[in-house]
Amino acid sequence: MRGKKLLSRFLGWLAVAGLLILITGPAAVAEDEIPILGLVPVTGPYADSGMLMERGMKLAIEHAGGKVLGKKIKLVKADSETKGGAAVRRTETAITEEKVKAIIGPWSSGVALAVSDVAKNNHVPHLFSGGTSDLTGKRCHKYSFMWAASPYTAANVVVDKFMEENPQAKKWYNFTVDYAFGYGVYEFIKKAGLAKGVEFLGNDFQPLGEREYGQFITKAMSKKPDVLCMVNFGLDAISAVRQAANYGVTKKAKIIMTWSSGVEELQQLTPETREGLYVGTNFYYTVDNPLAKKFVADYQKVYNEPPGYAPAAAYSMTRILLLAMEKAGSDEADAIVKALEGLEVETIVGQLKIRPEDHQAIRPYFLLKCKSKAEMKNEFDYADIIATGDTPLPLSESECPGIK
Repeated sequence: MRGKKLLSRFLGWLAVAGLLILITGPAAVAEDEIPILGLVPVTGPYADSGMLMERGMKLAIEHAGGKVLGKKIKLVKADSETKGGAAVRRTETAITEEKVKAIIGPWSSGVALAVSDVAKNNHVPHLFSGGTSDLTGKRCHKYSFMWAASPYTAANVVVDKFMEENPQAKKWYNFTVDYAFGYGVYEFIKKAGLAKGVEFLGNDFQPLGEREYGQFITKAMSKKPDVLCMVNFGLDAISAVRQAANYGVTKKAKIIMTWSSGVEELQQLTPETREGLYVGTNFYYTVDNPLAKKFVADYQKVYNEPPGYAPAAAYSMTRILLLAMEKAGSDEADAIVKALEGLEVETIVGQLKIRPEDHQAIRPYFLLKCKSKAEMKNEFDYADIIATGDTPLPLSESECPGIK
């Protein structure tokens, strides 16, 4: 009896944590249900984003009336841990035991590339946010789709507008997180910057989960840059910006957060630390279109804060997947893939098209400039959108020169 109580408590704890490890053996899939895997980081470096992604997926399902193709949508959750091995195991289990029809997530691009192999081998459509130029080619297959703007699009929006506002700020130093996401964005930042006459004084690759940036900041500032350009994310980005401000960097150089979660990061910085920051992001809650306004209003009504990149990405990917199923009239993998390829739809970020040749979403990317405390109209008025761009990576330079 005591053993049964302990097991019950343990399973209850997993449910509270939002984590389904899928250890209960094969599940019977109801004929009136369509299971979809939500692979999110409940633990690990990006754990703060997992809950936000789940919020976005649930809201998209709610907006769809809880059904697709006349069947109930079953959200199967699993913890990616921001580890390739854990994410792969749980994805394989969800496919074999829960019979999921599609995968959404995870948050880390490096982990997503590992999951992409599972999707390919099992013929299951996989949508993830992106941020990698995927020099390995792992993403280049028919079942993989990237929702975020390409690093090429992001880099050009950030560099072009920043240099327009700061034409003399041509000496840059870079901080880059040391995995696929960092490599891809950094390479395109360099390319866009060189085209604008930027001189890159140096770059430090930093491990995921780095929290002590003093040595990197001291080294960078010894070069006397005009700009400290960061390609990192989440708590890494927050730690780097806070410490840079503490070291007085903002009095000597501009800081660019090239690829940010927006709200999730900015709300953890003081107005004094945020002021004057340039922030690139895939979504900001003041995007002016009807779908975004409804999403923001409904989200804020429940959670008392505006949504940032994580819930927006999960919401939009879920909505696009459901639209593709309805378009296909089927939940079978090849039908969903065919419906997604070339799909053009209005979304919370504006017009989005999934390019058939490489399954990259062609869509807007946003550059923000953070306000001073005096300029803020309310506690969430962190920044203004100062530039939007959707210039796609030329197919001739695509990392996926032909999906098979």
